[in-house]
Amino acid sequence: MRALLQRFFGGRRSRPVFTCYLRENGPIAYELGLFGESPRDRADAMMSGELSWAWKSGVREWTHLTRISLSAFLADLPAGVLLVATEADLPTEVSDRAVAEWIRGFCRIQDVPLVAVISVTPDRQVLFVQQHATDPVNRLLDAWGLDKGAAERKSYARLGAASLEAIADRL
Repeated sequence: MRALLQRFFGGRRSRPVFTCYLRENGPIAYELGLFGESPRDRADAMMSGELSWAWKSGVREWTHLTRISLSAFLADLPAGVLLVATEADLPTEVSDRAVAEWIRGFCRIQDVPLVAVISVTPDRQVLFVQQHATDPVNRLLDAWGLDKGAAERKSYARLGAASLEAIADRL
């Protein structure tokens, strides 16, 4: 009722808590405090879902995210990590070269195993998904409580060096 009254009579409007970087074709990006308040809960949702995850940090090569590796992942988070997700099992060996190729194909909407990428740096956390994400990805976003309609919208080009293409070039 309160929302209805505010819609008709105005009132304080809360600002979106995250930003969606949109573009015409290819993946979009959500900048948000994904691992800010409860990183273990977010990671648990990732591992409980239908996606397979691997991460890389400044001190660790590509590592599969599992219950066993969770503490290492949480320890690496503050300094920054790059995460990738697939709907199928990840290959045993994940490499920079393979991930860069997956990312480039993902950006061109080609058939690649990649369905999501998360870039975490000390000052920014960005989630990349296709505009029309798969059901497992959408279920994870729902589990995280991400209301896509509440995001402030900006042009994808404004990501600059934080864009997915730039991340692939740095691998």
